[in-house]
Amino acid sequence: MKKRIGVQGSLIFLAVVLVIFFSKYLFPDASQKIAQDYLAIIGILMVLKGYFLRIVARGIKAEYNPDGKTLVVNGPYAFTRNPMYFGTLLIGLGIILALFKWWVSFVFLTAYLAIYIPQINREEDALNSRFGGVFRDYCKVTPKFFPRINFALMNKERKYFRFKSSWVKKEGPSLIATFIAMFAMFVWQDLRLFGNIRFREELIKIIFILGFVLVIALFHYEKENTSGKS
Repeated sequence: MKKRIGVQGSLIFLAVVLVIFFSKYLFPDASQKIAQDYLAIIGILMVLKGYFLRIVARGIKAEYNPDGKTLVVNGPYAFTRNPMYFGTLLIGLGIILALFKWWVSFVFLTAYLAIYIPQINREEDALNSRFGGVFRDYCKVTPKFFPRINFALMNKERKYFRFKSSWVKKEGPSLIATFIAMFAMFVWQDLRLFGNIRFREELIKIIFILGFVLVIALFHYEKENTSGKS
């Protein structure tokens, strides 16, 4: 675990350095700015959705499998065997959609697959050894990665998607750091494109977009949480 975190941390640092040095080629230019504002809203919503999925998946797992001896198959685990990794994919693609040119997504996907496919395979081999036939039966009805759309199942599992504030503890620092970094890159991008003259105008726009998206997200998650308790 520590080795994996160290590798991921090094890759993040390398990515930041590359973004700084190759910003001219990675960020959209001024002619694409209007379209980029709309894409930023979609991207931020994807980031929030990804973190929501990670938080709920981590919380459900901790609640139903505190000792590591129970196979968790409800909540997000009823739709995909790897909801946390799928949440990470949404976060990465959301950041790219909000900030970068479209082709950067291919670079991200290459790195993502190289890191997470071996990790997922190792973890599933361990689960197969631990739970045997129970895990194999679970694999027959639940996709390995991309969630299936099943509205009947969605209704049945809705109560497991409730959101508990105590679950945010482990993902919270990463969520805050992500949005601080995104905000900083939004500001840097606008300074690079427009200079100080339009900086205040663009800054207000960025704050408005972030606020608008957060209000939508809070409303959506509150609604989900309320329906999950009923």
